[in-house]
Amino acid sequence: MRYIYRNLNNKDKESKIVSLYNEILKKCKNKSSKIMILVPNNLTKLKYEKKINIDYCEKLNITSYTNFIKGELIKFWPIVLENNNEIKEHHIRPKFINNTLTDYIIGEKVKIKREKEGYFEDIISTNKSITSSISTNINKATLSKLEFENIGEKIYLSKKNKDNINKFSYSEMNEIIMDYTSMLLNKGMLDNSLSVYVYNKYLLKNDLYKEYLRKKIKYLIVESLESVSVAEIEFIKEIQENAIDSYTFFNEKRDFSVFNNIDIKFIEGYIENEYEEEKLNKKGEVSIDDICSLPVSVELNESSQLYSEMIEVVLKKIKELILSGVKAQDIAIISPINNTILDFQMTNKLKINNIDIFSTKKDKKLIDYPYANALIVALSIFNGSQNSIREEDYINFIETILDVNKIQALKIYKNKYEEEKFKEILNYIEDKRNEKLKIGEFLIKFYIDKMLNLKFGKENIHICKKIIYECETFTENIELLNINEDKEKLFIKALKTTINDYYQSSELEDLSNIDKVLLTTPYTYISSRVNRPIHIWLDVGSNGWNMKIEKDISNLIVLRKSFEEGRIYTDKMEEDYKKYYLYNTIYNLLINTKEVYAYKSEYTVNGYIQESILYSILLKMLDKGENSYE
Repeated sequence: MRYIYRNLNNKDKESKIVSLYNEILKKCKNKSSKIMILVPNNLTKLKYEKKINIDYCEKLNITSYTNFIKGELIKFWPIVLENNNEIKEHHIRPKFINNTLTDYIIGEKVKIKREKEGYFEDIISTNKSITSSISTNINKATLSKLEFENIGEKIYLSKKNKDNINKFSYSEMNEIIMDYTSMLLNKGMLDNSLSVYVYNKYLLKNDLYKEYLRKKIKYLIVESLESVSVAEIEFIKEIQENAIDSYTFFNEKRDFSVFNNIDIKFIEGYIENEYEEEKLNKKGEVSIDDICSLPVSVELNESSQLYSEMIEVVLKKIKELILSGVKAQDIAIISPINNTILDFQMTNKLKINNIDIFSTKKDKKLIDYPYANALIVALSIFNGSQNSIREEDYINFIETILDVNKIQALKIYKNKYEEEKFKEILNYIEDKRNEKLKIGEFLIKFYIDKMLNLKFGKENIHICKKIIYECETFTENIELLNINEDKEKLFIKALKTTINDYYQSSELEDLSNIDKVLLTTPYTYISSRVNRPIHIWLDVGSNGWNMKIEKDISNLIVLRKSFEEGRIYTDKMEEDYKKYYLYNTIYNLLINTKEVYAYKSEYTVNGYIQESILYSILLKMLDKGENSYE
């Protein structure tokens, strides 16, 4: 039987799934491997692993789609090789690469093609922006089960002014896409997108493999149908055909971001086809009435002219809330986009008042951290790349490694070959070079011997681990790709330009309970399923709350299975989708919130006058001005 549950809140849904799981487990005589819970991400996986408390059973089969297919590709790689003529170099298992290397390879192709062959001559975007668009297009097309070679054409044909723009940029983009995907497949290497492509093309169509799935998975629980891609739905349908029972949970109101891999129109078509009783049960979209009907107290403060003034007003409000007895763990500061100025000011000024803050905004490059910078400068010296070290980075290295202030570090830098303590560091690096250590081995030894016992050495060990992991995987894959350059130098270059810091799922797991004020974005707050009763919304006049969807060579709506080939993407569609996603975002932010304090400045952080759709919605919620401070 197939069962579907609609529009449960997260708490009720999680409780229902745990209850269902325990019932099914008894039927299966504790054979938990027969029960798959398909979740959207590792964070949700961790939550269910904690909630399902079983004394003994087989390994829990709780997984995201991406993690599942990667595991299957490893186990059944011989089947892929047997049926795949695109892979020329055969290994015993696929080689997976991360987004860092993907962005680096595509970025280098874009840079070379633009400089040497004049590609994208009508596109004013930066190389980094074009690279991001191409990477996104590959990912979205794969999850929508579109062919790589059709990406450029589909986007071009959707342009309302296509007769007046250069079609070459779209064919040039497609050339880079095909070069990139062919290069990886030839070597038996897969990124996340190619993993989905290979799994669907060569495993999920294989009769032996399908028979294996029939025997392996007898019960399926789809935790969030509103979070699945078209490719994932095809997998779900395959399992449902032979499963004893399947249980699907769906809440269309959680379609809150265009950047998710969701095609809600396709999902609704699947529901109508697979669940007869749901044909007349289609829910309407979130409306302004739905938002205004939520039992939330809203206070709007638009007294600030400048962005910096708004921040000061917000800081004052947070202090007032804490002094009035509100717990730090009940407060969430929500800002539309990553903002280093905001992050710095909030963290430092609240710290002065003994108020701790946890920021989920990991927009820094790893190299931006002092201890990470110290490791990379040491690696550059070890690798003989001293000339690539910027003076500022070298001074920061000395400041960290010798535990001195900036002025002392500058003096040492000017006489670095005469300062005994620093000469000792250089001699140490020289000795390790003579030992012919691999760079991963050198980084470990250098951190243990020279950095672990520094003032913040133990606190920053996670940064060291991330750099070592990135280093080992990056250099290994560069070698496999036969890229004819110094792989260590390429890694240092990538670290300075494309490798960002990030949180592990476990670090984000308890955002609702951590006893700190939370600073985050709408996307992270909703996707992490955080529930904090008091919100402080920043910069509500900014259009960053509902970003532009259509870009020069990318459009996430057009690269959906349900978007008809050749259909024109109009200005009205753009505005309708932006409003749709903003309404859903606001609704999901407010659903478990009691109080919202919204702040607007007349000018943006860059000095532009601003007024957004969100601001208009807040005025409607306030009945055009009540509880508004001007």
